[in-house]
Amino acid sequence: MCIPLIAQVIAVADGMAELELVGGEQVRANVALHPDVRPSAYVLVDRGLVIEVIDAEQAERMVGFYNELADLWAEEDARVE
Repeated sequence: MCIPLIAQVIAVADGMAELELVGGEQVRANVALHPDVRPSAYVLVDRGLVIEVIDAEQAERMVGFYNELADLWAEEDARVE
C-alpha cells in the first residue's frame, strides 16, 4: 500500500513543481497529470509525481488521519518491544 505525501505548491515551471511537504521539507515533482496546478494549491505526491490536487480542508483531514495512523503504529511498536 502506498500512502501519498501531502504538499503545498510553492512554484511551477517547465512541467515541475516546487513543493513544501507537511514536515517542511522542499521537493520537486512532475505536474504532467495536472499541468494547470498553481502555487498555494495542495497536492498529493507519489514517486515524484503530482497525482491529485486537493482543497485545504481535505489536506487538513488527511494530515490528521496520517497523525492518528502514526500514533497507532507507535502504540503497536511499543507493545511488540
